[in-house]
Amino acid sequence: MKRRLAVLLTLILMLLASGCGRRMYLENRQIILITGAELKDDNRLTVYTSTPVFSVEAKQKYNISKITAGTLRQARARIDTMSTGPLASGKIQTMLLGKSLLRHSDILRYLDVFMRDPKSEINANVVAVDGSVKDILNANMADKGRPGVVIKEQTEAAYSSRAAVKTIMQEFHQQLLDPRRTPALAEMKLKGKEIVISGTALLSKKGTYVASLNNEESTLLLLLQQKKGQPFPFTFHLPPQKINAVEPMTFISFEIGRTKYNIKTRHENNRFTFDIRMKTEINITERLFQFDLERNKKQLEQAIEQEMKKKCDALMGKFQKHQIDPVGLGVYAKAYHFDKWRAVEKDWGKALAEAKIRIMPEVVIQSAGVAK
Repeated sequence: MKRRLAVLLTLILMLLASGCGRRMYLENRQIILITGAELKDDNRLTVYTSTPVFSVEAKQKYNISKITAGTLRQARARIDTMSTGPLASGKIQTMLLGKSLLRHSDILRYLDVFMRDPKSEINANVVAVDGSVKDILNANMADKGRPGVVIKEQTEAAYSSRAAVKTIMQEFHQQLLDPRRTPALAEMKLKGKEIVISGTALLSKKGTYVASLNNEESTLLLLLQQKKGQPFPFTFHLPPQKINAVEPMTFISFEIGRTKYNIKTRHENNRFTFDIRMKTEINITERLFQFDLERNKKQLEQAIEQEMKKKCDALMGKFQKHQIDPVGLGVYAKAYHFDKWRAVEKDWGKALAEAKIRIMPEVVIQSAGVAK
């Protein structure tokens, strides 16, 4: 009897809590998938949004809106007055930031609404735009789909293939506030009529744009950042004399799989010293020259090591030149030399520029493929 009574009460409660009193149809919603922002000469924002259109009567499956405002929150309120239905901003997939905005030192203030408003999407990818945000959103998407989906997938694919970094809004906010490192964002541009992920944008501690990395340099950065997951693909042109090759086409492609890191730091002569050792296991995916790998495996490994070291040194030199630390060496400086770190905490970029950094890769060829 008690069991039947409990079942009856449960059914009554389910009927009362059915929630069918107020229905919200998808075609009446305005779901923002992309927000983009640029800074005008008068320090006012030009904000763009891309929303999918679900109406079967509409010919175009997405809508691009543009508004000028002082803040992102104000822009959202004005876009709401232009919408045909309730505006939903909690589904934003990508935030596009034009370089005109990234060159401004108050970038954290402009993005304040994302961290303060609980309805905002803090997992949205943040992407720097080399050029006009308007051109990106108005690129021809007829053979691809809606911009909100295409741009997100493109950003995710670039990170999976190690062609650029991936930074979500919450990470970007943390990078701006963390004195031990500086931010880095995937960089996008319009090449002809196609949207491409051109590499990585490097920012200062204040969030201002300072330099860009191409796709290969971005792969090296991800390797130095110790990012796990997919392998790191590279193509090197080795000096022919290093491998006793006759032909000039001494190109070799490989993927770096498992990597063991050993980073040691010291503080001597009033500056930091970092010794970065990386033992990498590689799989050769392409080789355009004749080489007896069975007999001269060590020779090829050393040639790849030297080329990798040269590229890593050049990349680290770029970081020191601009006094930025996207690798996060400040984490080791603070952890192992806290007293010395406290003295340079407010200007870690300058201390890093004066530091001695030695990168020592060790390459072990695991596989050369099935070709004989």
